Amino acid sequence: MMERNAFLINKKIHQYILPGVLMTVAMQLGNVVDGMIVGNLLEPEAMAAIELSMPVLLLLQMPAMMLAMGGAAEAAVLLGRRETEKAGGIFTASLLAGVGLALVFALMTPVLPGVLAQALAGNERMAALVRPYIAVNFGGIPILTAAIICCYFMNTDNHPQLGSALFIIANVVNLVLDFVFLKVFDLGMAGSALSTVIGYLTGMVTVLFYMRSEHRMLRLTKPGGRLAAYVRMSAAAGIPSAAFTLMSALRSVIINSAIVRFLGNDPMAVYSVCANAVLIAELCVGGVIGLVPSIAGILYGERDYYGIRALSKRVLAYSYLAIAALLAVFLVFPQAIAGLFGIADGEMLALCKTALRIFACSFPFYVYNKFLMSYYQTILQPKLSTVITVLQGFAVIVPLTLAGMFWSGFYGVCLAALAGEILTIVCSVLYRVRGQRTGRFPSGGRYMLPQVTNEVSLDFSVRNQIEDVVTLRDQLLEFCAHNGIGGKDANHLALALEEMTANIVQYGYRSGQKNYIDISFTIQDGSYILRIRDDGVPFNPLEQKVSREGPVVGGIALIRRIMSDFQYTRVLNMNNTVITLAIDYGKQQV
Repeated sequence: MMERNAFLINKKIHQYILPGVLMTVAMQLGNVVDGMIVGNLLEPEAMAAIELSMPVLLLLQMPAMMLAMGGAAEAAVLLGRRETEKAGGIFTASLLAGVGLALVFALMTPVLPGVLAQALAGNERMAALVRPYIAVNFGGIPILTAAIICCYFMNTDNHPQLGSALFIIANVVNLVLDFVFLKVFDLGMAGSALSTVIGYLTGMVTVLFYMRSEHRMLRLTKPGGRLAAYVRMSAAAGIPSAAFTLMSALRSVIINSAIVRFLGNDPMAVYSVCANAVLIAELCVGGVIGLVPSIAGILYGERDYYGIRALSKRVLAYSYLAIAALLAVFLVFPQAIAGLFGIADGEMLALCKTALRIFACSFPFYVYNKFLMSYYQTILQPKLSTVITVLQGFAVIVPLTLAGMFWSGFYGVCLAALAGEILTIVCSVLYRVRGQRTGRFPSGGRYMLPQVTNEVSLDFSVRNQIEDVVTLRDQLLEFCAHNGIGGKDANHLALALEEMTANIVQYGYRSGQKNYIDISFTIQDGSYILRIRDDGVPFNPLEQKVSREGPVVGGIALIRRIMSDFQYTRVLNMNNTVITLAIDYGKQQV
C-alpha cells in the first residue's frame, strides 16, 4: 500500500524558508542595527528615546498588521478552496482600508507628536529626542502601511522572494541613510526616522514586479458593495495581530514609564538593549515561524491535515535549533552584545551583562508562544490566538514586571520576562484544554484540527515513475470496490487519476528528477473528490477547450467531459487540481 509522506511539504519548507528568513533578518536586523547606529552616533539616551517612542509606532502600524496578517490568512484559506476572486477582493479591501486609515493618521502630524512625546518621555530632555522621531513616523505611515500589506499578500501568493526583497531593500537603504542623515547632515532623531520611511518607499519597487507577474493569483478588483464585508473578514482574522500590537504598545507605555521614572535613564537605556535582544530572537526564528501563515493556511483550506502536522513539527524543530545557538551566544558573550549598542564600561555594562543573560533564558518559551499565536491565527481560530497574545503581551508580563521592579529593582524586571513567558504557556494550555472539553474549540490536541467523521478518504503519495502510476490506479480501484463504488464510477475515477498523474510524470519534471505527487481521494458531501498536487512545471488543464458535443480527442479533455467539476489553481508554486464526480445513488452497489 502506498502511504502519504511529507516530501512535497518539506520541499516547500526549504524553498520558502530562505525568503522568509531573509525578510525577517532584514526587518529585525534593520531595527537592531538602527538602534546600534543611533546609540553610537548620537548617545545611549537617543536609543532610549526610540524605545520610548515604540508605543506610538506600534499603534500607527496596528491597522496595517491587522489587515495584512488577517487578510493574508483569509486569502490563503480561500486560495486553498479555489475561491480566487474572493481572495482578490480581500487583498483589495485590505489595501484600501489600510492606506485610507494611514492617511488620516498622517493628517494629524502637526498636532499629536508633541503631545505624545511629552506624555511618554517623563522629562524635557528625553521629550526633545522623542518628538521629531514620532513626527516623521506620523507623516510616513501611509508608505509603511502599503509596504506591510503588500508584503504579506505577496508571501501568500507564490512570491515570497519579492516579499523578502521588499524588506531587504527597505532596510539596506534605511541603514545607509542612517549614516548619511546622522553623520553628514546631522539631522538627529528626525533623520533616523526619515531614513526608515525612504527605505520602505524604495522597497515598494518590488510591488511593481509582483503586479506584472503572470503567476500571481491575487488580483486587484472592484469590491463594490462587498468592501465593508471584506474589511471585516480581514479585521476579524487579524484580531490577534491587532491585539499583539495594542498589548505591546500598552506594555511599553507602562513599563517604560515606570523604569524611566523610578529607576532612571541609565536603566532605561539598558532595558532598550534587552528589548533589542528580543528583536534578535525574532530575527533568528521569525522567518521560520513565518512559514506557518505562508503555507499552513493554504493546506488548511485544502483540508490537508497531514501536511499541517508535518509543517508544524519541522517549523518547531528548526526554530529551537536556531534559538539554542542564540541562547549560547547571549550566555557566553553578553559584554560583546552590550558593546554593540554603545555600552562598553562602568556600572551600565555590569547591569547590562546580567540583564541580557536573564532575558536570554526566556527565548525558548517565547518561541513556543510565538508559534502558537501564528498557528491559531492561520487556522482561523483568532480567539485562542488573541488570548495567548493578551497573556504574553500584557496581562501576565505587566503585573509581573511591576512587582519585580519594586521587589528587586531592575533585575526583577528581567526575571519577570522569563516568568511571564512560562506562565503564558501554562495559562494558554489550560484555556485551550478547557475550551476543547466544553466544545468551544475543536478537539485534536494543540493543533486543533477537525476530526473528519462524514467522509471516507484515501491519502497517499506516489513517486514520479510510470510504474507507480499503474500501481496507484489499481489501489484506487481496490479502494472503490471495498467502499461500494459502482464499476462505471470507479473506472472513471481511475481513468482521471491515471491520466493526470501520467501526464505529470511524463511532462512535469526534468528527466531523472526524483519527486512525489500528493493525492487525496474522498467520498464527501454527495461527491467523489480527487485532489492532486505536484510541484512540476505550471500546467493548467482548464486552458484546453473542451466541447460538450462531438468527439473528444485527448485524455484530459475526456476527463473534463465525464466529470461533474474540474478546478485548478497554482498556489505555493504547486499545481493543485481538484476533480469532482457527483454520486448517482441509484446506480451504487449495495
